[in-house]
Amino acid sequence: MELGKIQKLKVKEMSPHGAILTDGNEKVLLPNNESKDLKIDGEVEAFLYKDSKDRLIATLKTPYLTVGKIGMLEVVAKSRVGYFVNIGLDKDIFLPFKEVNGRIFVEGKYLFYMYDDRGRLCVTMNLRDHLKRNDKFRVNDRVEGTIYAIDRNYGAFVAIYDEYDGYIPKEELKGAHTVGERIEARILRILKDNKITLTFRDYAYKQRKDDAEEILELIKENQGKLNLGDKSDPEEIKKVTGLSKKAFKRAAGTLYKMEMIEITDHSLELKE
Repeated sequence: MELGKIQKLKVKEMSPHGAILTDGNEKVLLPNNESKDLKIDGEVEAFLYKDSKDRLIATLKTPYLTVGKIGMLEVVAKSRVGYFVNIGLDKDIFLPFKEVNGRIFVEGKYLFYMYDDRGRLCVTMNLRDHLKRNDKFRVNDRVEGTIYAIDRNYGAFVAIYDEYDGYIPKEELKGAHTVGERIEARILRILKDNKITLTFRDYAYKQRKDDAEEILELIKENQGKLNLGDKSDPEEIKKVTGLSKKAFKRAAGTLYKMEMIEITDHSLELKE
């Protein structure tokens, strides 16, 4: 019998506490509240886990996640040694502090991998070793995913469709992002080892148009003048607009060519 997995078992006998299920070698109890309508020699699909007294027990309920799988779960409690997440059963599953990525909160939903830790079901947020490398996507494909880790020096790590590993370099990040956030992105590169690099930027011609529209809105929101220009600090540009200085200058240039703004060293102003 495999802890943390759904398996086919046969009803061997009925007891005062419920049905005794077997795989032909081992036996496990399915409690009374789930076994009243079962018959001896009947087959069921049951999930095996440990109860509050650390006894192996079966349930016919389908959990949100099983061993070896990745899925989104809610954090429901915090203790001195870790957190607990809800998998849709009577007992919550343990998340050790060492398996946490970044700041997480009770009632927050995050991506987890379930594993068997020497007879105890646990989950981890360290997903990289459990995600596949690319074998189906192409450059410029648009994909969805969940951010599972953020490193300020490198960028954000993404589980694409909760199955494939992806990475957004820090220079491609726009605005603030959090672990557990669902995103849409475009595949920028696929490396020789099949690692996937993502970007929030669209195709170049469309991105220039979108960036220009955002800059124009910022200028309008600031009474027709934005105190950023050709010689402004790149960090200040990034902070205010979310764009790199290069992208900012391209967007401003687009608006200038359309005769919508005037550009100075330290400002952009709407033309009257």
